[in-house]
Amino acid sequence: MNTFNRKSLYAALAGLGALSGMGAAEAVNLAPEGLGQALIYPYYTVRNGANGFAYNTLLSVVNTTASAKAVKVRFLEGKNSKEVLDFNLFLSHEDVWTATVVATATGAAVTSSDQSCILPTQLPAAGQPFVNFAYSGDGADQSLDRTREGYVEILEMATFPDNSTTAILITHGATQDCAANTDAQAALDATTPSGGLFGGLTLINVFDGSAYSQVATALANVFDGPVYNNAGDIGPTLADVSPATSVVIPAGTIGGTPFISGPVITDWSSSTRPVDAVSAVLTHNQVINEYATDAGLLAT
Repeated sequence: MNTFNRKSLYAALAGLGALSGMGAAEAVNLAPEGLGQALIYPYYTVRNGANGFAYNTLLSVVNTTASAKAVKVRFLEGKNSKEVLDFNLFLSHEDVWTATVVATATGAAVTSSDQSCILPTQLPAAGQPFVNFAYSGDGADQSLDRTREGYVEILEMATFPDNSTTAILITHGATQDCAANTDAQAALDATTPSGGLFGGLTLINVFDGSAYSQVATALANVFDGPVYNNAGDIGPTLADVSPATSVVIPAGTIGGTPFISGPVITDWSSSTRPVDAVSAVLTHNQVINEYATDAGLLAT
């Protein structure tokens, strides 16, 4: 079990406090404090760096709450967003789970020495290889090499009451018994996801002397009830968002002064693509980056 120190962090977002009064308290939104029910990690890779050695991707997820949870961990490749591995991870209260995506001879695999319970089985010591079943026949590269880069989703499926069988079995300590933990019992004990997750990953290449850190994008109010799915089931996905309503806080400038206007609330329930409730809160009308071209860096 890993632990963390809690520090209070308050986001002052003008207009956000008005959401509950506008009936949007349960609409999916970017979590203003970075604590959510769903986490999207934008990029993992085990491709080779400049010196011919592969990157490792270090992944973590933190449960900041006092309740046990089940989350779906899903790895998706980068060409067509096809799943290459998923499993059900159980986090006890205030738990931190860590893992590493590593290169294999043909593709990639995920390893972890963490003791948190996983279904259908704990990750093997040598790592769980990624697979290509989901993208078979999609017209793109069919090899396992395609699994070497992509992104990660972690979706909270359920919270478990402290006295439930599942919470007792998966909590680190004397009562932990991952072998006795089952999908059937977890589904029976499941209650509505409560959020409070955050995470990040680091792309690291020791031989290149490089490391790049990312903070997972946290989404709040994605599911309004338990969405526990058995290990191996495709669900839940972000297309299962409920209610299919988004709330976005537009930002802009007036005379060069930044401002935040009132929330834009959109009901996607009648759409053929309820997942657009999630897409809407991730949309940007511009992207701004910085770069360095100092002569001493030999950059252009």
